Amino acid sequence: MRMHPVSTAALFALVFSRAPLAAAVDAPSLPPAAREADIDERLGGAVDKALQFTDMDGRRAPLAEHFDGRRPVLLVLAYYRCPTLCGLVLRGLVAGMTKLDYRLGEQYRALTVSFDPRDTPESAARKRGATLSALGMTGAPDRGAWPFLTGELPEIRALAGDLGFRFAYDARTEQYAHPAAVFVLTPDGRISRYLYGIEFSALDLRLALLEASRGQVGTSFDRVIMTCYRYDPASRRYGPYVAGFLRIGAASILTWVVALVAFFGWQGRRRRRREGAR
Repeated sequence: MRMHPVSTAALFALVFSRAPLAAAVDAPSLPPAAREADIDERLGGAVDKALQFTDMDGRRAPLAEHFDGRRPVLLVLAYYRCPTLCGLVLRGLVAGMTKLDYRLGEQYRALTVSFDPRDTPESAARKRGATLSALGMTGAPDRGAWPFLTGELPEIRALAGDLGFRFAYDARTEQYAHPAAVFVLTPDGRISRYLYGIEFSALDLRLALLEASRGQVGTSFDRVIMTCYRYDPASRRYGPYVAGFLRIGAASILTWVVALVAFFGWQGRRRRRREGAR
């Protein structure tokens, strides 16, 4: 397969830059398709759950079927014959998921949708199987926990538009230029967070899912952690939030003070009772 001579530079620009690709690499050196690839964040926006897509079994159904109102969803847009970037994103996501305390299908769901209208239910099934088995996942989740879907071009463009995902086909290389990201959606289908790149830490996934579920996923300890970490748009990662640590520190000090006051009050009452008994 013939590759464009700047495809490596374009790949790194797409993965590691949120600026328009032309700003990351000299525009004249890029194919037109690569200059189109980017993400326009639409945080808080909703995907159209009435859009119809086809699953690995050839069954056509609306996206609403994959949002149950209880569990957040990790969504990946990928085409199944992509030779590099899509596979890297999927492998990076699964690698992070295997380190999560949350169980796929129980606390959250995942969803992959192809943006290539030539993909078929058979190719979706093969890609799903390869994604899970190549990374050594044992006890693969049921098909409803992480379906791989295909669709027609109008529905694909509509979903990509809702997510702010811009891609373009390069006829010379017979590939799509596209950014690398995972979309974290709320249980009702709203965009809660964008996670960029090809590696996704368990901490980032955990906090993004907790944020998307508004604290409904995870334990009480997870919700405490959420107050200590905030998403940093510059680094595109969750990092320590000083005010959160200070609040927890202040609460801990207050708890100790209250405990000490209660202890000394109890000691005082006990001493007075002894003196009264004499």
